[in-house]
Amino acid sequence: MQASMTLDARDLTRGLSHLEKEQAPYAAARALTDTAWTAARGLGDHMKTVFDQPTAFTRNAFRAQGATKSKLEATVLPKDRQGGRHYLFAQEDGGPRPQTGIEKLLARNVAFEGVLQTVIPAQDARLTKAGNLSPGQLQQVLSGVGAQRDRTSNTTAASRRRRPSRDVFFVPRAGLAPGVFARSPSGRLKMILAFTDRVARYNPRLGFEDYVIEVMADEFPEAFAKWLDRAMRSRK
Repeated sequence: MQASMTLDARDLTRGLSHLEKEQAPYAAARALTDTAWTAARGLGDHMKTVFDQPTAFTRNAFRAQGATKSKLEATVLPKDRQGGRHYLFAQEDGGPRPQTGIEKLLARNVAFEGVLQTVIPAQDARLTKAGNLSPGQLQQVLSGVGAQRDRTSNTTAASRRRRPSRDVFFVPRAGLAPGVFARSPSGRLKMILAFTDRVARYNPRLGFEDYVIEVMADEFPEAFAKWLDRAMRSRK
């Protein structure tokens, strides 16, 4: 997922004076880079109109790749992500959402006989404003069911005995809905996460490419005029 604006130097310099033609590639490269960053930063506000309270991580998911005098092309693209398809691709193109890191951890490490494809916050989950499981409770869940990446961070029988006032997290083998439950010291059961074998699917909604192309086309002429003027002034 990326959107680029590319210029042909011959079209760019048509109608310019000899001196302006000399400075045009530099001015165009700076203007393209500026407009790409304007679009990348603007996507944060754009996503507020598309999603319900997107996280800061989502709002800041894009970066710009600047142009040079020899390559008059600037690109807006997702920030680098280690492994897998970027999670916003499904929001742009529609279709299935890949498993999140948390879903993969639980699927690999939890003794669950069914197919754990998607994890959904349940009725007793503590949620952030963006509707995600709170980071504190997420760490309690992962530790409680033995799914932390760092094995030393997982809850053990000894650590439970040292903290008898804490909830005990577990995945039931039978009798309850598939998911993660918490049992309070008083014996009350709370459902924190629900498991499903269904793949999460999205309808196209981000509008990334259309937004970037529109912003860059609108912003470039003024930015180019500004940088060309600066370049000409520096020649004098």
